[in-house]
Amino acid sequence: MQRPWTRGLAAVLAVIGLAACGSSPAGPSGSGNSLSTPSNFRIVLQRVFFTSNEVQVAWTGNGNSYRLQAGTAPGLSDLLNTELTGTSYTWAAPRDAGTYYIHVTALRGSETSNTSVALPVYTIDLRHVIDALFFRSGPMADSPANALTNPYAAVWPDGTAIRIRVSEESGQTARANAEIFGNDFAALFGGAVTTTTELTPEDFHATSLSQVPPFTVAMRVLFGFCTTGAIACAYYGPSPVGPDRSIITMNTNGGSDAIAHEVGHAYGFGHVRVSAAVRQELNFLMNPQLVSTQMTEPEKNAIAAARAGGIAPGWRRSDALAAGLVLPFSPSAAANAGPLDASRALDRCTIVEREPGR
Repeated sequence: MQRPWTRGLAAVLAVIGLAACGSSPAGPSGSGNSLSTPSNFRIVLQRVFFTSNEVQVAWTGNGNSYRLQAGTAPGLSDLLNTELTGTSYTWAAPRDAGTYYIHVTALRGSETSNTSVALPVYTIDLRHVIDALFFRSGPMADSPANALTNPYAAVWPDGTAIRIRVSEESGQTARANAEIFGNDFAALFGGAVTTTTELTPEDFHATSLSQVPPFTVAMRVLFGFCTTGAIACAYYGPSPVGPDRSIITMNTNGGSDAIAHEVGHAYGFGHVRVSAAVRQELNFLMNPQLVSTQMTEPEKNAIAAARAGGIAPGWRRSDALAAGLVLPFSPSAAANAGPLDASRALDRCTIVEREPGR
């Protein structure tokens, strides 16, 4: 059975278009009284944590209090049923990936208004994000069924000092974006993995991966190296997925928006496939459609949760499953994952496989 959160992008956009205006159903208020149906009902902010999706909603109304309800289908209250006096609320929605619905009703004494429009809430499960980032598997990965191979995690060992060497041809903006990523990653790993970035006159045009020193990332501009249509590509870095080194290649020196994304691959992260149409807060740096220029909060929360859960070099996906960091996988999940993104034609990044003979 297909999960609601894997419906096609067109259906998602249709629902978003209906809900975004925050309008209420036409007609008089409940019981023929002057109590108005709450209007401008909207999601103000959505955040994704390891144990829940935090959804802040707000509305306008003339009630003395309000009944806020949420459920697994429009009109249901099987997940939330609360009464409050304000016109905003933060709901700890389920951690599971799914589509839920929330609505509000105004109250004044014995009077009850009509119910507002039911807003769809699309939730993301950070266990799927961890699966895609560290194991390149699961419903949000390029190849969901990779989970069946029990892949290794791509994680730098504690104490590693990564050196990112950026060709002058790549530019100062590229160096700065790489530095931001490195600093963000170091903070998430408690300083156990550090990064230094530097500009170098070397262009790395003729450099092969085997010529890059261990724990070094070389960044270059080399037109035609990446797959047609991609603006950038990279080798995975940490072993055993990579060779403990990486090369990042941009087709032009104008591809600075892709820099942190490619550094993410050099640090072992896989793609995270999810539509960017739902909410801005649910975007991902590691989306191959390049919708963000630096790590987003959901990614940071996923990485921090994986770190707190003990993820380490040498871990297999089965270790993460035992630690509760990922979810069991079935072949049917692979078929359900396809509609998460609009089209692979929109992908602007490719992964470079290991060099021949390695």
